[in-house]
Amino acid sequence: MKPFVYRWLLPLGAAIVCAIVLWIFVGNHVYRISGRAMFPFAYDGDWVYAEKPVDIQCGDILLIGNPLDYRHSSPRISYSRCIATPGSKVQIYSKRLYVNDELQQGVNISFDAEVLLLNEADKRAAVDRYKLVPENQILTNTKYVVSQNLFNRMVSDSVLSHVRQSVLPAYLYDDKLFPFSHQFNFNKDYFGPVVVPSKGMKIKLTPSNYLVYKFLFLHAEKTKVEHRDGVFYVDGIKSDSYTFKHDYFFMLNDYRDDPSDSRTYGPVADDEIVARVSSVIF
Repeated sequence: MKPFVYRWLLPLGAAIVCAIVLWIFVGNHVYRISGRAMFPFAYDGDWVYAEKPVDIQCGDILLIGNPLDYRHSSPRISYSRCIATPGSKVQIYSKRLYVNDELQQGVNISFDAEVLLLNEADKRAAVDRYKLVPENQILTNTKYVVSQNLFNRMVSDSVLSHVRQSVLPAYLYDDKLFPFSHQFNFNKDYFGPVVVPSKGMKIKLTPSNYLVYKFLFLHAEKTKVEHRDGVFYVDGIKSDSYTFKHDYFFMLNDYRDDPSDSRTYGPVADDEIVARVSSVIF
């Protein structure tokens, strides 16, 4: 009996204890990336290690409870990169990101590039030199997801006949994007300007401000702000201003042509942040 205990039961018990300890201290900090929203930082299927967020900075990759699920008890976990902290002004103009009117130069980003393959030499260069795989054998204007570094290299090399970023026209309005109003002609490549609220920030309630922050009032601030007959009411009390209760952060995917970030759900409140990604494990 003793050999059986020493040979099988004790190792099995030790393995179970180790598994429990690993799950408590490591398992609930490990998340699997789905999709290509954070390409080239992380690929679909990668596993990342995340920790409790402290002193969030621009550039941090955050796991958040998706604000669009505010009615659900268990919101989806989304992930994106923080590109603006509370009090900042954010604008995207022709796919270029501006924070507080300063152009942000990002190298760890990707986007759709239009590559025109005019001949066999172009095709060979696309595949052999830049590792681009054509979707079919027809020479056509094809879109590829490329990193900023690869795009810069293709442009500077001047090997391919035609390479350019794919940019939507400024007039093309997308009603699925924040703040969900036709009065703002926003799309994924022309967005804002939007001021990211900070805790204690006081704004004057105007028809325009009301439309911008209406979704935040509802789901994050948990405050009933109404606009009736030209008059504003905050929790039923007439008021011409509003003071925010939370700090907010603006999130943007590294793959800029995937707008499933603050362009879709707006700035993220501090209490919606679940964790901060520290590294890709495997």
